[in-house]
Amino acid sequence: MRPWLETTHLANAGLAVVAGWTFLSRWPFPADQALLQLVLWHKPYLFHAVKCAYVALCFTTPYIAVSVITSLAYIFLVRPGRPAGLVPLPPCPEPSNREVLSLVVGEVHHAKRPEPSEHPAWLTIPERGLYTGIAVLGAVGSGKTSGCMYPFAEQILGFRAKDETRRIGGLVLEVKGDFCHKVRGILEKHGRAEDYSEVSLETDYRYNPLYNDLDAYALAYGIASLLNNLYGRGKEPFWQQAYTNLVKFVILLHKVLYDYVTLFDVYQGAINPALLEDKIREGEDRFACDFVLIGIQEFLNHRELETYAFERDAETNRMKAPLTADLRATLKKHRIAHEIQTETPSPGNGAPAEDEQKRLQFEAVKRWFYHDWLRIEARLRTSIIEGISVFLSLFDDNPAVKRVFCPPKETYDPVANCDGRYGKPLPPFSDLIERGIVCALNFPVSANPGLAKAIGTFMKQDFQRAVLNRIPRLERGGGREGRPVLFLCDEYHAFATVGENDPSGDEKFFALSRQAKCIPIVATQSISSLRSALPGESWRTLLQTFRTKIFLALSDDFSAKCASEMCGKEEQLKLHYSFSENGHDAGVSVLTGRAAASRASLSTSKGYNVQRDFVFEPKVFSELKNAQAIILAYDGFNPHPPSYCYLKPYYLDQNRSYFEQVAAGEI
Repeated sequence: MRPWLETTHLANAGLAVVAGWTFLSRWPFPADQALLQLVLWHKPYLFHAVKCAYVALCFTTPYIAVSVITSLAYIFLVRPGRPAGLVPLPPCPEPSNREVLSLVVGEVHHAKRPEPSEHPAWLTIPERGLYTGIAVLGAVGSGKTSGCMYPFAEQILGFRAKDETRRIGGLVLEVKGDFCHKVRGILEKHGRAEDYSEVSLETDYRYNPLYNDLDAYALAYGIASLLNNLYGRGKEPFWQQAYTNLVKFVILLHKVLYDYVTLFDVYQGAINPALLEDKIREGEDRFACDFVLIGIQEFLNHRELETYAFERDAETNRMKAPLTADLRATLKKHRIAHEIQTETPSPGNGAPAEDEQKRLQFEAVKRWFYHDWLRIEARLRTSIIEGISVFLSLFDDNPAVKRVFCPPKETYDPVANCDGRYGKPLPPFSDLIERGIVCALNFPVSANPGLAKAIGTFMKQDFQRAVLNRIPRLERGGGREGRPVLFLCDEYHAFATVGENDPSGDEKFFALSRQAKCIPIVATQSISSLRSALPGESWRTLLQTFRTKIFLALSDDFSAKCASEMCGKEEQLKLHYSFSENGHDAGVSVLTGRAAASRASLSTSKGYNVQRDFVFEPKVFSELKNAQAIILAYDGFNPHPPSYCYLKPYYLDQNRSYFEQVAAGEI
């Protein structure tokens, strides 16, 4: 009935024609009446005018009557009909069947009214828009994990799941401990169970945050920056500089001597000056440039010298050996006559260039230790050590943490660790990314908040560095080669770091990650969460790097106000009324004592004016229902205007309308 009533102008005309023809057939125009004949005789034009009016009324009167009836039927029968939300949605394509990467965020109806539409559609972000980042903000219980993170992860990880060259890998960070299990289930569902790698205290993987190709200063700077994010930046820059300097040289010493260092080694070297000095002596023995010359007969007279590496020097015809601390003590104890000769090894006289580089670095460590560190006042040294030991001690007091995140060097030796006795080393992120592996950190923040953020930040920085290193290779291939990479982080405020004036920081990575085909998707409780976790106004710089923002229900006024401002303002027609009353011959009533008039007039006026006002008021963000969001979307070319969007929780049928699910009590 509805389509017929929506075309009433055609139906009314047809009925009017039938009714008019029937009326004229039953009651034709009475032209033979005497009065009409008299009019025809004297004024023919009046006769024909009356006849035409009669015929016209036979058709127009039924048309008016039918129009009134159909209008009443449309008002009272059709408009309260079936809700528009029951209109079926277009089918949502399965992630594994999509030829082009895209993300279906949810269904859209009216952009500015939370009511069903007759033509619902899907809000889809294409691949180019995914690289510009997605930030999900919603209060506890608003559905950001079930309505965004889980469905988004399944769509992206399920894309080209059977194609080994195109399926997507990445990094997953979380704090609650259940998100990683859901990601594993998603990969198993799409036949990618072998693509899941989890780092936790229960798995066999070992992850050393300092085992990479960065130099000592970069590693030390990362640790100092992490300290600032964990405990806040002080007003005096001396402390950060002192932390960085101490950690840098401890790391450099271990890299020179062993080509390997862990956070536990740094902790030991920082709190134990005697151990640090012993390692410096060990380095002196290794990089000794002083040689001892002893006559052949003197050498034969002292058999205790046979344990040292003496060789006959053809030029001097004497026995020659490198001077070590132990050899020096033996010569002094037995009062053996000797001569010390200093030589500088170089690539030209048999020393490899790598050894020469390490020797020069070791000399730098010695100069720092004897001429800088030991000359600092003992109380000041203690303050510097305490400033970093409070963080580094986290890798000493928990054996499980030390085992997983401070593994021995043999862990990375395929020969010494052929049987896996030292655990399974986590491959570099550059390798994991190109193989499409999904690496997840399952370290719940409830176990140790500071340590969880530290490990997550270290892993995140390694991942970011590996992603940015893809840019030159992708550019050489014209940007067409290389699979996309996913960065998925729930409760992002627990892992967010910014650099401000430093060269590191998430805001700098997200600004460059588009070229590396990285898809960053983060979720946090509110803008206030980021504001409290980051220093100063740096949260603004970080938030602007996410071009697509999904706002669910917000429970604090600051976040709601910021969200409203981000959605912007527009010109709107504002309705206003005014009433006025006028009285003539006014006087005071004797009975009531009030002013009264014998004659009075009342007037009202209605007007419209154009004002610039918020598209969505802050109150709207506080009143959003579960799985209901306001989204600022970006497709990679143009920003979309803010609009209502209805999310699709993972546990519900994706092809049923949101309003159907609400009516059924499923949401």
